[in-house]
Amino acid sequence: MSIPLAELARRIKPENTVLFFGAGSSLPSGAPSVKLLIDRLSERFDIDSYGYSLSEVASLAEQKDCRREMIKTLRRSFEKLVPTGSLLNLPLYGWRNIYTTNYDSLIEQSYARRDQPLSVISSNFDFTTQRIPEATKLFKLHGSIEKDEVDGVHSRIIISENDYDLTMEYREYLYDSLKMDLAGTDLVIIGYSLADAHIKDLISKSLDINARSHMPATINLILYTPDENRALLHERRGVRVSFGSLDDFFVELQKNTKSEALTNKVNDDPLDAFSVLRPVTRDVAHDITSSIKDASSMFNGWPASYADIAANLTFRRTLSAHLMPQLESNEKFITIVLGASGTGKSTLAKQVLYMKSQVSIYAWEHKAEHTLLPSAWRAVANYLKEKNKTGVLLVDDAHKHVGDISSLIDLLVADNVQSLKILLISSRNLWNPRVKTPNFFKHASQKILKGLDPTEVEDLLTLVDTNADLKPLVENSFSGFSRSERKRRLTVRCESDTFVCLKNIFASDKFDDIVLREFASLNENYQEIYRLVAAMESSGIIVHRQLVMRLLGIPAGQVTASLENLVDIVHEFTISSKDGTYGWKGRHPVITDIIAQYKMPDVKEYISLFERVIDGIVPTYDVEIRTIRQLCGYEKGIGRIADKHVRNKLLRKMISKAPGERVPRHRLIRNLIDINEIEKADTEIRLFENDFKADGPVHRFKIMLLLARAERTPGILEEDRIAILEKARAYATNAIDRYKDNKDFLRTYCDVGVEIFRRAKDMSAFDDAMDRLKLAEERVGDPDITSIIIQYQRKISGYDYSPAGESEDLPAVDE
Repeated sequence: MSIPLAELARRIKPENTVLFFGAGSSLPSGAPSVKLLIDRLSERFDIDSYGYSLSEVASLAEQKDCRREMIKTLRRSFEKLVPTGSLLNLPLYGWRNIYTTNYDSLIEQSYARRDQPLSVISSNFDFTTQRIPEATKLFKLHGSIEKDEVDGVHSRIIISENDYDLTMEYREYLYDSLKMDLAGTDLVIIGYSLADAHIKDLISKSLDINARSHMPATINLILYTPDENRALLHERRGVRVSFGSLDDFFVELQKNTKSEALTNKVNDDPLDAFSVLRPVTRDVAHDITSSIKDASSMFNGWPASYADIAANLTFRRTLSAHLMPQLESNEKFITIVLGASGTGKSTLAKQVLYMKSQVSIYAWEHKAEHTLLPSAWRAVANYLKEKNKTGVLLVDDAHKHVGDISSLIDLLVADNVQSLKILLISSRNLWNPRVKTPNFFKHASQKILKGLDPTEVEDLLTLVDTNADLKPLVENSFSGFSRSERKRRLTVRCESDTFVCLKNIFASDKFDDIVLREFASLNENYQEIYRLVAAMESSGIIVHRQLVMRLLGIPAGQVTASLENLVDIVHEFTISSKDGTYGWKGRHPVITDIIAQYKMPDVKEYISLFERVIDGIVPTYDVEIRTIRQLCGYEKGIGRIADKHVRNKLLRKMISKAPGERVPRHRLIRNLIDINEIEKADTEIRLFENDFKADGPVHRFKIMLLLARAERTPGILEEDRIAILEKARAYATNAIDRYKDNKDFLRTYCDVGVEIFRRAKDMSAFDDAMDRLKLAEERVGDPDITSIIIQYQRKISGYDYSPAGESEDLPAVDE
């Protein structure tokens, strides 16, 4: 028997509910029924539609005339639609996600009217990171009425038989997403008729997905027309059925569920007014009181928490005395701390934020797994200025967010606001090559953190001698020495290995051996999990629970047991509670690198691992898209594979998964040029320009392609090579007029100048490139530009004929 709608509303929680809308949900707002669409298409194209489905009629219409006219006729039925009734209340609840087979834009309009964020996915080109993290996603399985290939966009209104064939992969990705969404949630299907053949297919699909989910959902079906007999058939398959309209559902929901407040209540915390930042920001003041100190975890390599710092489990770094006044300066409101992995950069930054929070300064840390939101932080900065207050924002792994950081800096400089101080953490090899806004160099102070100095060694010894939590953790072999001898040995260790963690410093054995013995002590099953997590993390992959389960086939019921047996080794943390994604992380990059180095030494294993990861990616989730981007990195990921043909195969797999992602397409073009597959590179550039229009990196690749043609094309005359180089020169000067401060363009223009000089003995191009470099050096102040000038001066003088180094295609340009 069916259950009352009021009972269904009492059972569900919107934040844990996935909605699936059919045509009936849009009819009250004036949207056409399927029958009406069939009638209008058959009338316009003179088709006898009796007994035919909508897809069949649309296919016949497309064949009789053309797709453009068929789409034009279809769109007339959706003109001037506006949401009404309960659809307008849809944004009042924090739904897990929404799926629909409808073409209309009524849901999008409802969210826009409430000024609530909504990420709309209507084609595989929409598979990219969300503009606003944690926003509800709307998955349109049949596309959107405003977007079709006849408009010159990469999207299709999925209506004809051919459309269904061409978009099968896209819809399968959405069903993969639905499978992840259904883990332990409620699915509410609304807007279908029991007599509708589509509802049978949809329920069968949902039941199949649910059966394969590691945490099955409860499937609920809300039907407008009562039919207890058909309801009984569905209930026998495990589907709960209720009868009522969309309006009835929201009436009952309102009685039982408190809708989210859409007005911003501002108390003392600025983030109360900018709630979009809450899911992606760590509030230091809150973390100090909510987290628990754990000396043992820190001893084993985990980063210090704010509670550890508050409990005096860390020692003061000399550099902090320079950072504190720097963050109070009005001249330089940005501070970046650079240092090698393991030197204690993150702990130092947390110490500074802790001290700031103790003197009534707002302190926040951006969660590195999410997108940085420049506009929202700009609003926070202006709010602070109005209230005459100050805040500090910490961005760790800043190289991953360089584009958004540059945007934020430009916005703050434009507003002349310095109430929000920015503290950045990165390493020199990852930070320096990337292109930053000139405002960064004008308003930033750079600090380098190295190994421990004598004062820090003294402070560390004093900490261990006096702290009751740390003292029991020190090895007897170390604690037996006198203080002067301990200082001497500790100083030597810090110079050779740097400060990775307390165990590294105080243990007498080589750090690698400590880590490997710990690995050997694990059960074989847990060794494999640890090995896989370490290898992925070392490769730049964002490891999360669902990914590990996919790769190793771990049943859901064993996840908790696995984590318990890997306690203090692998830690699970929340990436997105809304999406139900939970990250897995090793204690420290140095430790995971050691495990990866010893336990996965064969590059063939990495190739197999990368293939499995890419094949299993669900591209509707931010964490999976970030995995694609991280795998493209030069420092990690596929960059550790020497064979560029193998890299290209993996890149093509990534492009197939998320064709809207630019970074893998940039890497593929670059690799094709490097391995002299000139024609293929040219084809990829043309495809890229067709899909996106040329961006900064592709403009540069076009110049590099011409350089490659001039050097490598067989059987042409020298005058032809010079003509190609002159074309490259024209491309370069035009591009630099647009990207005048981009050091990668300037570097490439220098390469053009060197080649023209080598073949034509003409210095004019090189001289122009150097003049532009020197002007950029004055404007930007990037020391890396100075290095480029010296490098090419030496090269043209004949001191260095090695190929110029290329820096990475940077996120600031890539995206």
